[in-house]
Amino acid sequence: MTGALTIVIPTYNHSELLGECLESLQSQSGAAIKVLVVDDGSEEDIAKYVTDNFTGADVLTLPKNDGFAKAVNVGIKAIDTEFVMLLNNDMTLEPDCIETMMRVMNEKVWDMIAPLVVWKDDPDTVYSAGDLVRVNGRPESHGFRTRRGTPENPHSVFGVSAGAALYRRDAFEKVGMFDETFVAYFEDADWCFRARLMGLTAGVTEDAVARHVGSASQSGATWWRTRQCYRNLPMLVMKNFPFVLLLRYFFPIKLELLHQTGRVISSARAEFGLVRGIGVWLKVMSEWTLLMPRVFAQRWRLQQSRTISIEELDRLLTK
Repeated sequence: MTGALTIVIPTYNHSELLGECLESLQSQSGAAIKVLVVDDGSEEDIAKYVTDNFTGADVLTLPKNDGFAKAVNVGIKAIDTEFVMLLNNDMTLEPDCIETMMRVMNEKVWDMIAPLVVWKDDPDTVYSAGDLVRVNGRPESHGFRTRRGTPENPHSVFGVSAGAALYRRDAFEKVGMFDETFVAYFEDADWCFRARLMGLTAGVTEDAVARHVGSASQSGATWWRTRQCYRNLPMLVMKNFPFVLLLRYFFPIKLELLHQTGRVISSARAEFGLVRGIGVWLKVMSEWTLLMPRVFAQRWRLQQSRTISIEELDRLLTK
């Protein structure tokens, strides 16, 4: 491998998952790597756990849990290597994963690259082969739940998931950091969208493999995950879609928002009952009212700095 690399692992509790993740990093082939664990206000003593069980991994402890986006930003700002890899604590990497990603990234001169992510308990099933964004604004994983076949050659994708992705450090100087307003979910899709608007490139190599437990760090809080996706989707769309594409795909976007409305009420209802389920929906609506002025200000700056044409961007979106 060429160039220094730091792996940033945001974590909130679940030391058992973190331990498996760190063990997989110790067996990576190629040059030495730095590891920075960002403890996002865990109740568990993550620093002691890492110090007692692993050498060569630093821990940065945050005073309280402020969400994935902030933890990632703190980690990125704390490093000075040429490359940075973001990795969830519920990921484990096959031994040649990082070496393969670094090699392909340099050969293709991409700004970011994703591995093939499979389910840990079913490694023949794909979790993600890079990310896409649909014309209705919804981010999704390429190949989700499809059967793993013959690896495709490295190819371009719209974006990468911050759950397991390698970036050039200077990409964050060009694009900025993750938007902490998102807290968690779609913050990486928002960052990738901003990067694509500025002409940065993304790819995936299926010869590099990561294994994913699947939302383990959320401890099954399906309603909260659904709420966050519903809350963050309008921000993602209004910040990043040029006005022409907002008009072109108005009806698919509207239908997706209606679909998400039903999902968030249904999910919260199953957890708390109908009255509180509606309350969760109304709270999100009130948050939109407060957040949208900031979103429109960000939108103006983003669209002013956009270097990709509208038609080029349209071709990148999944119909």
